Amino acid sequence: MHKAVIIPIILLCFAAVLLIASKNISSFAEWYSVNIYSVITGSIGRFTGAVPFSVAEAAFCILPLIIIADFVRCRKRLGSAFMHVLIIVSILFFLYAANCGINYHRNSFVDQEALSSAEFTEEQLADFCGYITDKIEECESESAYPQGKELAAAARLALNQLSEDYPSLRGYYPAPKQLTLLSRAFSSMGVSGIYSPFTVEANINGEMPGMEKPFTACHELSHLRGYMNEGEANYIGWLACIRSDDPTFNRSGWLIAWMHAGGALRRIAPERYEKLLERLPSYAVSEIEDNSLFWSSHETKASEVQDRVNDAYLKANDQKDGIQSYGMLTTLMLMHYYGQASPDH
Repeated sequence: MHKAVIIPIILLCFAAVLLIASKNISSFAEWYSVNIYSVITGSIGRFTGAVPFSVAEAAFCILPLIIIADFVRCRKRLGSAFMHVLIIVSILFFLYAANCGINYHRNSFVDQEALSSAEFTEEQLADFCGYITDKIEECESESAYPQGKELAAAARLALNQLSEDYPSLRGYYPAPKQLTLLSRAFSSMGVSGIYSPFTVEANINGEMPGMEKPFTACHELSHLRGYMNEGEANYIGWLACIRSDDPTFNRSGWLIAWMHAGGALRRIAPERYEKLLERLPSYAVSEIEDNSLFWSSHETKASEVQDRVNDAYLKANDQKDGIQSYGMLTTLMLMHYYGQASPDH
């Protein structure tokens, strides 16, 4: 056996052991997330967070070129080139396991028993949508949504403020990065943001409308506290927005709430939905319509494929609802509104 093979074998085996332990040993994932992953976020995340661009995006663009150049250089020794690829793959798999995979099995942010038994009437949903409408009417509509460093600073502050009431969210938050080169590809796939476990970075689509950026930045940052469930990340992102001191974050949070809860009301009680829709300020209707138009104009086969891949990925990580877990937000918001969504730890 070639000596170089030892490195990928060790990394792959270690990663597999960590993933198996997180799934089968009670409390291991929670212990790891609190004691080990928090250190990783505060070290690797602090380093990559200081870089003014997305390290993950740069690596995604450069790494394939490096691999191709390596194959060209080693064309007479292809075995060496394949060995280099194996080492890269093993490193990436280990980073995925250490910075993401284990966290799928940590304790939930919300009470799962309460979530599974939660039931709300049409009247309760309509009442909550009325409350959302009131909040949107109170929002400042003149301020432009922050971009770049301002967005990153406001998102980090919003999560830190939220952590005052939710201790499990305390810790270091690296600056979320707006993608540049890959934003168009993300739009075509219907992706608003992504957490990179390889660089411990929160990345958001820089091309999408401003109303989604504060919410998405907070959603992705929640993954850096080890909460990988997409429904819970949506809930944390929403809470961070509506509790933020930044009025544009408040606006983003309540408009997102309307899109989710209002959409549910439209399906079961269209007349009630239309009455509330008439109360929405013109700026809110315009922003929601612009947001819907943006995503509908980017619907492609790539977005359908991405949905299927993401659905399979989530289910493989014990999120049994797959992409439907994104729809959990309406239930969690209702639970929060009616005082039923306290953390399960």
